[in-house]
Amino acid sequence: MKRSLGCDHMIKVGISSMDLSFPKGLEMAGYILRKGVSAGYHDPLQLFCIYLNKNETEIAILIFDLLTVPKAFPKQIDGIRLIPVATHTHSGPKPSLVKDILESSAREALVKAKQNSANLNELIVKQSEISGICDFRNKQNSTKVPANLIEFKTVRQRFSITLFSCHPTVLGPENLLYSSDIAGAIRRKLQMKDGYPVVFLNSCCGDLSTHKTRKERSFAEIERLSDIFLEQYTPYVVYQTCVPERLSMKEIDFEVESVEKDIGGVSLNKRDLPGVMLLEQRGRLSKRERTTISFLMIDSLKFIFVPFELFFGFCNLVSSIAKFAFIVCYANSPASYVVPKNVKSGYEWLASPYADNTEDKLLSLISCELMRL
Repeated sequence: MKRSLGCDHMIKVGISSMDLSFPKGLEMAGYILRKGVSAGYHDPLQLFCIYLNKNETEIAILIFDLLTVPKAFPKQIDGIRLIPVATHTHSGPKPSLVKDILESSAREALVKAKQNSANLNELIVKQSEISGICDFRNKQNSTKVPANLIEFKTVRQRFSITLFSCHPTVLGPENLLYSSDIAGAIRRKLQMKDGYPVVFLNSCCGDLSTHKTRKERSFAEIERLSDIFLEQYTPYVVYQTCVPERLSMKEIDFEVESVEKDIGGVSLNKRDLPGVMLLEQRGRLSKRERTTISFLMIDSLKFIFVPFELFFGFCNLVSSIAKFAFIVCYANSPASYVVPKNVKSGYEWLASPYADNTEDKLLSLISCELMRL
């Protein structure tokens, strides 16, 4: 049983959300084959802020309905350390074009989340398995994909994070309306079902997508697939604690090496075309680039925030190293695919500018850090 803590030594948590207001007519992000600029909104693009505090430690997770976090996003606001994350919709504006809007919105959301904060009385982890929403791009058999729900309860609020591995795109390059796509639809339907705020975070989904499960690239198909998610989402409790005690955060620099790729002998298909275009577009890159990996500890839960798109097997390797360790992708800065070293073709390999050993180096860094935590 947990010992009783004084109120000053308890973790405080609060959440807020707001719609992001972007002008139409902006270049959209996500598809190199897209032609045209935004024609307006289909559904809101949102920002969620989760504020965490214990003693002198103040942390905020900011979740944007965008393709990526823009470059050089602030690491702090008023001394509060930030972990910015994107849901990876391909139907939002190019992040660099709206950076000022994002920063001012983040300040507003953070003030509200802090005002809403109260002592964290209960922390629960639930798990479920979902099929028929997304599948492996390079395998024939259908796959059940784990969905994790992390639930927070205070005297003021109750909310949850849904962590699901699925490249969250149903809409294609022909769409010119802002939309949170399937991530937003899942989030909204879970919120309607449960009656409290739900945040969607993505995990290792570099080789998992709706490519084989969607019937068409439409808003109606988003509704169909998100209904399937809701029908299958029957989570069971795997972890529960009252009055969680530990809150800490650590950031580690991770240097990635970029390489030029020779595609002379590579067999290409139609799906690879955007990857070839990306390869040609990026031209010569700086040899080395620094990225940030954020480690967030809440009681026995460990969240690892990375900027990359990782393959599903990476999450399985991390789970075998540490129980209740969750990888969150598309965090801290824009980045690309990190593919396993045995992958030598395909869109993801073409789109990735990184050296073959990048996944091994990242796994080694995360493994060593998890052993210390």
